[in-house]
Amino acid sequence: MAEQPLLHSFQEFIHKNHLIERGEKLIVTVSGGIDSMVLLDLLCVEKQRWKLDLAIAHFNHQLRGEESANDEAFVRSAAKKRSLVCYVECADTKQIAETEKLSIQEAARNLRYDFFKKLCSSIGFQKIATAHNADDNAETLLLNIFRGSGVHGLTGIPVYRKDQAIIRPLLFATRTDIQEYAHYRKLMYREDSSNLKSDYTRNFIRLEIIPLILNNINPNLTATLNRMSGTFNQLEDYINSLLETIRTGVIEKSSKDEIIINLERFFQHPLFIQEQLLLQIGKEFTNSEIDSGTVHTMLNISRAKTGSSGSLTKNKIIYRNRNQIVFKRFFQTTPYSYTIELNRKYQFEAFCFASSEVDKAEISVDPNIEYIDAEKIGKHLIIRSWQEGDWFIPLGMKGKKKLSDFFVDQKFPLFEKQMIPLLISDNNIVWICGKRLDERFKINSKTKKIIKLEYIPRPKEYR
Repeated sequence: MAEQPLLHSFQEFIHKNHLIERGEKLIVTVSGGIDSMVLLDLLCVEKQRWKLDLAIAHFNHQLRGEESANDEAFVRSAAKKRSLVCYVECADTKQIAETEKLSIQEAARNLRYDFFKKLCSSIGFQKIATAHNADDNAETLLLNIFRGSGVHGLTGIPVYRKDQAIIRPLLFATRTDIQEYAHYRKLMYREDSSNLKSDYTRNFIRLEIIPLILNNINPNLTATLNRMSGTFNQLEDYINSLLETIRTGVIEKSSKDEIIINLERFFQHPLFIQEQLLLQIGKEFTNSEIDSGTVHTMLNISRAKTGSSGSLTKNKIIYRNRNQIVFKRFFQTTPYSYTIELNRKYQFEAFCFASSEVDKAEISVDPNIEYIDAEKIGKHLIIRSWQEGDWFIPLGMKGKKKLSDFFVDQKFPLFEKQMIPLLISDNNIVWICGKRLDERFKINSKTKKIIKLEYIPRPKEYR
């Protein structure tokens, strides 16, 4: 083995990047392709020297029919020959991609990594080793450049993701290096027919774009892009250390459900730092990648009027609230309608509502307490959510106003309108709970019977 240069480079790369400690338990992700079979072989060679405990993990995406089944059988056989435990998971990736409205590649990646992470934690292994190589990294950089990525996208594939315990010991090696090693060791491996099709974006870059660059611009493209990746990794480390200091000055509140940024302090920093802050905070809050288009949208919202908002994920948004930018997790509510009676207290999932007859109206600054003329109330009362076309006559006004316009005027974020209960009497809005009473139901000098209304939002932890 000494004359095979890849093994020596592999040992140096692991040592330089502190990827493996003596005695560790590693899961090796094996697809059956040449890259993963070379990684498996190298780790098996090093197994005794490092006192490693190895196991194999394979995910069958069921995308290529019999070919996928044969890949799985091949990996199981390879594990048996090496006396290693093999863990296999299967899923109908195409169906899941359609259901979750993802690309097949994105759905496959999510399924694969979720399986690896769950497996790692459930069987007590410390790290997950994947077989990404230098050519993969070059393709990733080009893909991110074409998508308009920021600094983070130009760092490429990380050598070591400590937060996910993922190591990539082959990231230094080119495909040529890997092919030469496989030939030298006479390794068996599977060819993935889908890699020869340009249907997927990454394959298009690999098969169509890169050959043109190699032949016409830079024959050392892979080395150039990997050096650039290293430079941007250093730049990102510096930026992140800078952002840590800046964040404490601009963030007013931070929790898993809400992050509030003070815009006066935020705007004191250069535009580049503003973008990087929003990118970093957005990624952490959503636990997903944020592209440059989303950063641009967030920046526009920070400069827009109060109430301007945008979606980050299905239940996470960003909106402007006066001198703040707010990242908010909200709980999507389905439309509801509850029949109620006066002089009773009700406890619903998100709020409590009570009404009681009183002798007089007390002066109160609490927006969640109102007083109405009982004789103006009809027989049929309900509490329901907002509906398209709702209107009322705001207290102090004479004309009708659409509820949607009222929300805009009051600069409520869009997501809030579904969460505000409405008290309805015979199809007329009596009270936008906690927000505004209808003029038609107010008390006056002729009122003989007064009803006190109380609206009590329930904190999420008590729902």
